[in-house]
Amino acid sequence: LKEHIGIREGHYIVLGLSGGPDSVFLFHMLRILQAEMGYHLACAHINHMYRGDDADHDEAFVVSLCKLHNIECQVLKKNASEYAQDMKTSLEEAGRAIRYGFFRKILTVKGEGFIATAHNLSDQAETVLHRIIRGTGIDGLVGMTMKSQDIIRPVLDIKRKDIESYLKYNNYDYCEDKTNNQLIYGRNRLRLDLIPYIEKEYNSKFSDSLIRLSHLALQDHELLYETTLESYNKLRRRIRGQIHIDLDGFNALSVGLRSRLIRMAIEEIKGNRTNVQYSNIESSIALCERKETGKRIDLPDNIALEIAYDKIIIKSKVEVKNFEYNITVGIPIFIAEISVKVDSYETKNTDFAKKTNVIAIDYDKIVGNLKIRNRRDGDIFTPLGMSGTKKLKDFFIDEKIPREQRYTTPILTDDKEIIWIAPYRMSEHYKIDESTNRIVVLEIKED
Repeated sequence: LKEHIGIREGHYIVLGLSGGPDSVFLFHMLRILQAEMGYHLACAHINHMYRGDDADHDEAFVVSLCKLHNIECQVLKKNASEYAQDMKTSLEEAGRAIRYGFFRKILTVKGEGFIATAHNLSDQAETVLHRIIRGTGIDGLVGMTMKSQDIIRPVLDIKRKDIESYLKYNNYDYCEDKTNNQLIYGRNRLRLDLIPYIEKEYNSKFSDSLIRLSHLALQDHELLYETTLESYNKLRRRIRGQIHIDLDGFNALSVGLRSRLIRMAIEEIKGNRTNVQYSNIESSIALCERKETGKRIDLPDNIALEIAYDKIIIKSKVEVKNFEYNITVGIPIFIAEISVKVDSYETKNTDFAKKTNVIAIDYDKIVGNLKIRNRRDGDIFTPLGMSGTKKLKDFFIDEKIPREQRYTTPILTDDKEIIWIAPYRMSEHYKIDESTNRIVVLEIKED
C-alpha cells in the first residue's frame, strides 16, 4: 500500500464492498492496517435491485459488517437493468458506471485518496483472455494495474483460492452471489467454461500463462511509453486546450510510435483513450501522411484530428463561444473558454523579458478600458510596421493560423481598436517610443 500505491497518512480509502469473498477479504486487510498506516476507511455498497431478496441480504450483511467494526458505510439502491436500457448499454457496463460514479461521489466529498476494488489475480487472467478474444495490443495485454489514477487494486497479486482459504481459516463470513456461477455474463463464461476447458485439454497452468503474459506485456508497455513520451515532448505543444504536433517530425517516426503518439494526445485532451479503435488510429496516420491542409477526421467522444499546414491539431470539437473580459492592470484574470491566464503590470522599466507571449504597450495611448476577447466579424487592425489597416481574416490567412485556432486566439483591445493579436502581432498605434512615460506589460500564459 505504501510502496506501490502511495497511500499516506490522512488519505481516504473508499472501498467498494459487495459482500463477496474478495471485497470482504480486502475489507479486513484495510481495517487491520488502518491504525498502523493512518488512513481513513469508508465503505460503499450498491444494491443493483436485480437479484431480489439476495441483493437485499447482501446489503444487510455489508451494513452489519461495517457497523460491527465501526466503519462508515454508504449504500446506493439503483436499478442497473433500467439504467442499462436507458443508456443502451450492457448490464455489466451499466453496473460498472453506477458503481464508479457512486464511489467517486463519496471520495470527492471525503477528500484526497483512492477508490479500492478487490480485483484479484484470477480476475486478471480473465481480463487478459477477454481482451485477447476481443482483439487488443500490448497495452491491453497488461490487463489491470495495481494503481490506475484514483483506483487501487491492493489484492491484484493474490489468487482467488488463497483469498477463500484465508477467510475460511479466520472464520470470516461473506456472501455468495449465485449469478457468479451462472453462464449469463461473458466474464462468467470465461471463468466457468472456457478457462477450465483449456486447462483440462491444453495447458493445466493456462491461468498462470496469462498472468505471465500480462507481466511481460507490462515490461514492454513501460519501455514503449517512455520512448513515446520522449518523442511526444519533442514534437508536441499545447495551445489553448489543443494539442499541436509537428507534422514532418511525426511522419518521420515509425508507424508504431505514430500510433502511440496519437493515442497519447487523445488521452491528454479527454483524460482517457476509451472508445478509440484501431481503425481510428489507422485513418489518422493515413491523413497525416497525405499532408492535406484543412482535412479532418472525427474521432470518438467529440475529438477531431486536423491537418493545418505544418502541424497536426488534436482537439475537442466543442465550439468556443464569444467571450470578452475587462482587464484591470495588476489583477490576473483567467479566460475559462480557452484555458488562458492573463497577467498585467505597470512599469517604467523597458528592460523586460522579450517573449512571444509578452507585450509592452504605451499606457497613455490606451483609450478607455483594456479588454481581451476573441475575434468578431469585420475586425481590422494596424499591424506593427504598417501605416494602413488590415482585415483580421486576411492576417490569419497570411500567417497560416489554423482555421479553428482563429476563434481561440486572444485579442487585446481598448474602447477604440485592437491592440494585440496574441501572440502574433501588436498594433502600430500602441508601440513604445521616445515620448513614452508609462508602460503596461501583459503576458498570456497557457493553463
